[in-house]
Amino acid sequence: MHHSDFTAMSLALLTCLLAMILGCGTGSQESTTEFVNEVGLPTVSGRELERFVQASQVPVLVEFGVDFNCPRCAQTKSDVVRLRESLEGKVDVIRVDFNANAQMVAKLGGTICPTYVLFDHGQPVLTRSFPVSIDLLEGEILRLEGDSGK
Repeated sequence: MHHSDFTAMSLALLTCLLAMILGCGTGSQESTTEFVNEVGLPTVSGRELERFVQASQVPVLVEFGVDFNCPRCAQTKSDVVRLRESLEGKVDVIRVDFNANAQMVAKLGGTICPTYVLFDHGQPVLTRSFPVSIDLLEGEILRLEGDSGK
């Protein structure tokens, strides 16, 4: 192996490791108010998440993702918006900033952004991290909601 090949491979590996450790995109200042981001999902701060899921009359699917500089989040963006529309009235779909809440994501079993966590009656009942099929995720959610008699 040539020195330049080794250097390029080392740089690629280091970049992947940093993305896994630091999250996606650039660091962010987390907002404390709910708003609809450019993705089309209501955004809730990590500090407000517990209150939001406790107050919801329906289960809540949280996408822990970022709005900028994450190809994985960009790849699933339109599917998540479609999922929100499909589950309307049955499940609230919101977004929480992954980078500002990476420790919370890890405690919920998430590994990378985007991570999806379904809360029912304020408790996490399902966690899936990228890569995940949004169609399969929707099926799991509907099955779980059907099993709980909703």
